[in-house]
Amino acid sequence: MHSEVSEISPVQVEVKVQVPWERIRKDLDLTFSRVAKTAKIKGFRPGKVPRDVVRKVYGAQVRAEVASGLIEAGLMHAVETHDLHIVAQPEVSPPPLFDEVDYEFTAKLEVRPKVESVDTSKLVVKVRPSTVEEGAVDAEIERMRKQHADLREPDPMRPAQHGDRLTIAYTVAVEGEEKPELEASSREVDLGDDELLEGFATGLRGLSVGEEKDIEITFPEDHPNPDLKGKAAVFHVKLESLRELLLPELDDEFAQDVGSFETFEALRADLRKKLEDLATRRREAEMKDKLIDALIETNDIPVPPSLVKEEKRGMLYQMMQFAQMMGRQISPSDFDDLDGKATRRVKAGILLGALARLEKLEVDDAAIDAKLAEMAESTGKNLAKLRVEYQGERRDQLQSQVLEEKLFAVLRDRATIEESTEAAEATE
Repeated sequence: MHSEVSEISPVQVEVKVQVPWERIRKDLDLTFSRVAKTAKIKGFRPGKVPRDVVRKVYGAQVRAEVASGLIEAGLMHAVETHDLHIVAQPEVSPPPLFDEVDYEFTAKLEVRPKVESVDTSKLVVKVRPSTVEEGAVDAEIERMRKQHADLREPDPMRPAQHGDRLTIAYTVAVEGEEKPELEASSREVDLGDDELLEGFATGLRGLSVGEEKDIEITFPEDHPNPDLKGKAAVFHVKLESLRELLLPELDDEFAQDVGSFETFEALRADLRKKLEDLATRRREAEMKDKLIDALIETNDIPVPPSLVKEEKRGMLYQMMQFAQMMGRQISPSDFDDLDGKATRRVKAGILLGALARLEKLEVDDAAIDAKLAEMAESTGKNLAKLRVEYQGERRDQLQSQVLEEKLFAVLRDRATIEESTEAAEATE
């Protein structure tokens, strides 16, 4: 069996395979012998059909079967001989098979591009600093304070003001058209909630219980409902009830109520530590994204279309699963640059795989054991139990995670990392 490969593009090759007649003859004889054992032809007992009759009746079927097997074997021979990394089903039109003639066929294969080197010398990334401002700690404490606040009606009753919790009913007209699906009754809102539509909270302030009012707003351009983006609306609101929040004092008693803290300062220190850990994880995630972007920008490689198509299909499936879990509909904006995102993922996978090969990065049993020991220490779980849990597929996933950590350690060591508040603003 002989094969030749010619490159059509960096991600597609043409393979020509030639199978000698001697190999074909043997395959035909073996297949006809197998078919003859079970052939059912009128006038003959099973297994006693003459060979020439079997060839006459089953000749086309046997030749098609042998040709299919030869193509499969020929492609496997070509892939192994020329070290091809195919990523999709081959394109091949099987030619007819003739006696006393070598069998030749041509196939087009989509392949991974050969990446002989990965340049990591020019990686520059900007990431936000992982510092936590005092204002962030104060904001978290205020959030906890509101969660543990008591609610009561003001005595005497007064108009609504910032910080109150209101119960409202409203109808909505969008650009003059009533929208019954948007109306609500007994809806609770907090005056001071940053997620309230701009102008809505302002319109509610000063309203008294039982009073009705029209509040004009304009839906934002990035509203998740495409039918409302940028459109003007009028909310006809009635204030049903009003309660004010009685915020607890920020003292040791408050710290003991919200958690196992002896003092308010202990609570504050714990919150700071958690926010710092969160900021560090956020910075690490951002750095990984930026490193991937820099790696792709520095190493421009072609990508097999079938891999992009497969990745896009997987992304769409994940998107639908997430939307179903969150109970929301998929909007057109969810599909923005889906091809570009899928292409980025494929490029990242190819480059990181090549980098692991070129750097000879491997994950052995010792590395897995070290990772499990690290997990046991950080989670407080028993190491022996973790070893039992991480078997089979979970162990393979952990192995991939450890390899990824090694890869990003290489990239971080070689990249120029700059801290910038501009990076933070760009990712908000």
